[in-house]
Amino acid sequence: MQLVVWACVITAGRGRGWLRPLLGAALAASMGMQLLLLHMDGLLTIETALPLHLCSLFGILSIFLLWHTPAWLYEMQMILAAPAAFITLFFPAVIRCSHPLLMRLSFYRLHVLLSLMPLYHFGMKKPLPVDPRRTLLFGSGYVLAVSAFNRAFHTNYLFLRAAPIGTPLAFFMEKGVVFYLCALGMLCMPVMRWLSRLYLTAGSRSSCSRCNCRTAPCTSRDRG
Repeated sequence: MQLVVWACVITAGRGRGWLRPLLGAALAASMGMQLLLLHMDGLLTIETALPLHLCSLFGILSIFLLWHTPAWLYEMQMILAAPAAFITLFFPAVIRCSHPLLMRLSFYRLHVLLSLMPLYHFGMKKPLPVDPRRTLLFGSGYVLAVSAFNRAFHTNYLFLRAAPIGTPLAFFMEKGVVFYLCALGMLCMPVMRWLSRLYLTAGSRSSCSRCNCRTAPCTSRDRG
């Protein structure tokens, strides 16, 4: 339901001044509510408080990306964070607390907004990323850094040490940590490649539409 509602809000708000502040406030509220609920139950620790999970990290960075879009960070949001958030909607790993409804609402709102960021950027006529190689490079570096942090502080960010129960990740973890990590990498590469092709197609059609290719030959560079 939230996915449909926010998709309609983003579509209706294209080009309007209130959309970016609204999305920024919704992202901040989603993150803040989860932290508040954890704090109320005494669960706000080094294992839960830091924004080192991919969706937590981009819950913060996406606010910045509403106004500024450095290329490498924008690519990571579009090619890595958005699909990861969308998949998480089907396999949520929500921390149990004394207010489960509020926690789940905030969790789902955060991941819905992250998964809809490509729709927002497409509506704002921003160029869509079509090369996943830089994202794969920076993403691999991020995984290595978080893995080192997990090892040093005995945490489980990015679920690199233990997979959430009841998700497909748990199946891969049963085969061993090395198999688990390799499987994650192998799954990410085709998804990134497919998304890049999808963005290339969407960008080409958008450029063709802008140059009115129905009545005249399209001269957009995106069309080759």
